[in-house]
Amino acid sequence: MLSIKTCIELAYIIDKFSKEEIERIFLVFNIDFHLYPTTNRNNSNSKRVNIILSHLKSTKTKGPFSSSFQMDLLQYVVENYYRDKEKANVNRLYAFANEKIVEFEDLFSFKFKKLSNSLKQDGFVIKGDYIQKLLPQEIEEARIDSELISLLIKFNFHTTKGHLEQAINNHITSNWAGANSQFRTFIESILIEIVKYMLPENNCNSATSAINILSKTVSPPFLKEDLNEVETSKCKKPFVEGLWKRLHPEGNHPGLSNEEDSTFRYHITIVFAHYLLKRLEKRLV
Repeated sequence: MLSIKTCIELAYIIDKFSKEEIERIFLVFNIDFHLYPTTNRNNSNSKRVNIILSHLKSTKTKGPFSSSFQMDLLQYVVENYYRDKEKANVNRLYAFANEKIVEFEDLFSFKFKKLSNSLKQDGFVIKGDYIQKLLPQEIEEARIDSELISLLIKFNFHTTKGHLEQAINNHITSNWAGANSQFRTFIESILIEIVKYMLPENNCNSATSAINILSKTVSPPFLKEDLNEVETSKCKKPFVEGLWKRLHPEGNHPGLSNEEDSTFRYHITIVFAHYLLKRLEKRLV
């Protein structure tokens, strides 16, 4: 299932199609009843695209080729883009003006960066004229990012939610360094907010302090020694501190990055944060 952000970016692309091309989508995707009565044929492109967007958001609308209207329409748009171009060859390299040589699989991504970046956050990548899964099925179906936002709202972690939203927006716009900086700040913020949620009088103000409190002060410990999440005499390279260091290998400065590294940080960050909040939720039951 595609996120609302991906659906919106897909709608923006379709909005640039001609009226005839958009009408063809209605016909192919069996939603041509919106074209009738015939007076509706005078609707603007934007109005018609809004109808398409409403179907993209709905889980009830089926596609003409599969059970997913979203994935069928995405595939249709990708194939439409490549229709008059040379057949995709992922082994070939192409050069773009003022850009480095990139693989052909990035041709669509190069043209529609916001859609492609948002799509990767949904667990998919476009290679040539095909859509491929980027993440394992169980992570993809969990819709971790959406549930994470819901949990942040549930616990009133509004500052942390703001850092996550800034990180995601930076990632979508290919601002990798900005995204990385916010991913790091997001993890620090969520650790601190969990401390203050459990110990309202505590003045915790750093990730290092939060890790220490959540593993030693809180009873029973929130971060677990038996899972090697924190340092013990038997574990000198714990997971949580290792993740914290991985998110800022250059120290406080976010440093330069690329899409692959930033996308890795994105996925590991939301999975870990989701895991922590689900643990907090179960603890309060």
